[in-house]
Amino acid sequence: MRILFVDPKSTTPYDFQLMESVGIGGTEASLVRVAEGVSRKHDVVVAQLGRKEPYSAHAGLRYVSMDEKPFGTEDPDVVVVVRKHRLTPVYRERYPQAAIYCWIHNWQRAENVLKRYWLARNGCGVIAVSDAHLAAADRIINGLPARLLGKIAGAPGLVPIQRIYNPINDELNPDSMPVNPDQLIFFSTANKGLREVLRTFARVRERFPLMKLLVAGNRPEGLRVNLAKDLSPGVELVGRLPQAEVLKLVRQSLCVFYPQTIHPETFGLIYAEANAVGTPVLAHDFGAAREVLGGHEQLVDGHDVSAVIAKLAEWRDGGRPRVSARPQFRTTRVIAAWHEFIEPHHRQVADLQTR
Repeated sequence: MRILFVDPKSTTPYDFQLMESVGIGGTEASLVRVAEGVSRKHDVVVAQLGRKEPYSAHAGLRYVSMDEKPFGTEDPDVVVVVRKHRLTPVYRERYPQAAIYCWIHNWQRAENVLKRYWLARNGCGVIAVSDAHLAAADRIINGLPARLLGKIAGAPGLVPIQRIYNPINDELNPDSMPVNPDQLIFFSTANKGLREVLRTFARVRERFPLMKLLVAGNRPEGLRVNLAKDLSPGVELVGRLPQAEVLKLVRQSLCVFYPQTIHPETFGLIYAEANAVGTPVLAHDFGAAREVLGGHEQLVDGHDVSAVIAKLAEWRDGGRPRVSARPQFRTTRVIAAWHEFIEPHHRQVADLQTR
């Protein structure tokens, strides 16, 4: 089959090599891993907004610009648009016979009831990244207000929504690296509650004066400008690093320090990757945190700083939980889920080719 993934938002081209050498965002990393895995069985093209020059990763996978015809004179059988649902009508008109999906990675706002019109009218489905994400999206896209608007607008059908988890590396596992009980790490983007995390850490350091917090995943020069007034003693800005280097720091840390209450994760690669290398995450109980972290043991009320400090004290005193990756998040399992998802279209295309 010919499968087209479209990223119409990223202004910088990326691929597996960039992911390994420099590090890229979670959505982009998920797309790269899925494209790599699916391309072992199907012909895959990834179209990116920021790409100017085509790049062939291997025989079954190419990265191209948004303007290029992905398969030459042939049309794709499946189109997966990442995040931007408003492009689905464009691709429905361009490829009327293709199966078209919008792979969402953010929470859907209430006003996105209007998204139903674009999706239902154009026969498009939605791919969510966790059960919590699926349930929230379904309430908005297929809830009563959306169904009524859809009926009025002439698009009454339900929009199919499928959950496929984001993938983490199969090889991520705990090792024997010593853990520093006075080291915490935050490795997400600054907009995901970093200011709140820094304020909470300042209170933590009053209780544990030797504690330090590493802040990774962001460019330090930008953080120094935007967050200088929030930085307190013990905060170290390590910047954006390749995944292997970040995870080495994660392995060494008491925990991933993420008790922010601002930005719920739809999946949370930071949860899954940290647990995969044996490091617990101290996280607020919202979004997909409980689902991905596998229960309540790593959860805390992020509004209650005393509860955060008490949990850290417990973990420093020998109560640090033993954690590992949930099998369904491994790349091999996730790619199998994508193949299972694509298979009905594969059979349909095969049937058409034999007629």
